[in-house]
Amino acid sequence: MDLLDKFLTKASGLPQKPISSAIFSIGMLLMLFMLAQISWKLVPNDPATSRWTPTAASSAPSASINISAIQALGLFGDASAVAAQPKVAPKAEVITDAPKTSLSIQLTGVVASTAEEHGLAVIASSGSQETYSLGDKIKGTSASLKEVYADRIIITNSGRYETLMLDGLDYNTNGSANQQLQKAKSLPKGKKVDQRKNTKVARELSESREQILADPSKITDYLAISPVKSNGEIKGYRLNPGKDRKLFTQAGFKSNDLAKSINGYDLTDMGQALEVMGQLPEMTDIALMVEREGQLIEIMFSLPQ
Repeated sequence: MDLLDKFLTKASGLPQKPISSAIFSIGMLLMLFMLAQISWKLVPNDPATSRWTPTAASSAPSASINISAIQALGLFGDASAVAAQPKVAPKAEVITDAPKTSLSIQLTGVVASTAEEHGLAVIASSGSQETYSLGDKIKGTSASLKEVYADRIIITNSGRYETLMLDGLDYNTNGSANQQLQKAKSLPKGKKVDQRKNTKVARELSESREQILADPSKITDYLAISPVKSNGEIKGYRLNPGKDRKLFTQAGFKSNDLAKSINGYDLTDMGQALEVMGQLPEMTDIALMVEREGQLIEIMFSLPQ
C-alpha cells in the first residue's frame, strides 16, 4: 500500500489536462480504425469482377492479298530507275560573289591549305585576337569563317558571303593564290598524295629539317631546286632529288616535278614566294602543288616540331 500511495501522490502532481488530451486522441484514433475495418466488411465483394488479360491472336490463316496492281502504279516512284542512274560527283564550290565586309574586324594572319580542315585564320575582334577554324563563329559578330586563302578569308554574314583581306592588302575580286587553291580543291582524289599519317616519312623529314636549319647548305643533299621561266616570268620551281634520293621519293615527289604553290601561296608570285619561305621554319603541315606531265598533283606531308 505504501507503493500505491507513493504512485498516487506522484501522479496527482502531474499536469492532468495534457495527459487527458493525449489519452482522448489515442482513443479516437483506435475507434476510427475499428470503424473503417467494420465498414470494409460490410461492403459486398463482386465475384464477377476479374482482372483483364489479353486474348491470343487467332492463328487462322488470312486470305492472301494481291498488291501487284498497286505496286505497278508507282505511287512512290521507281526505285530501280533511281538506282540505275549514274552518281554525279560533287563539284567543288567556287565562291564568286563575296564583297568586302563592313564588319569592324581585322585579319592578321592565315594558314591556307587545300585540306579544308587545316585552314586557320587569326582575326582581331572586340579588342582581342583569336585563331579560328572553318565554321567557327567570329567573336563579337554573327559571322562565321567559311574559306581561308593565302591573302584573304571568306566569311558568312547574315546569309551572304563576304571577303576580309589580310591586313595591309587591298581588296580585289580574286588573287592568283586563290586561283591556285581552287585548282587544288577541284583535284580528284587520285591526284593527291597524302603522307601526313606516314610516321616514317614525318620522322625523317623532321631530322632533315633540323640539319637544314642548322646548316642551310645541306638542303642540296636532299633536293635540287631551279626556277623555270617563260617570257621573263617564273612558272614554278623544278624539283629533283639530291644525293640522298630516298627521302625525295618517300615524300611522294618525282624527278622534274614543277612546284607551283605551297599552302595556297603562289610560288610564281615573287612576293608570296618570299613570304612563304619565311614561314617555313614554323610550318607543321605542307601542301605542295606540283605540275607533273601536264597535270596538277598535290603532295601533303607533316613536319613535326
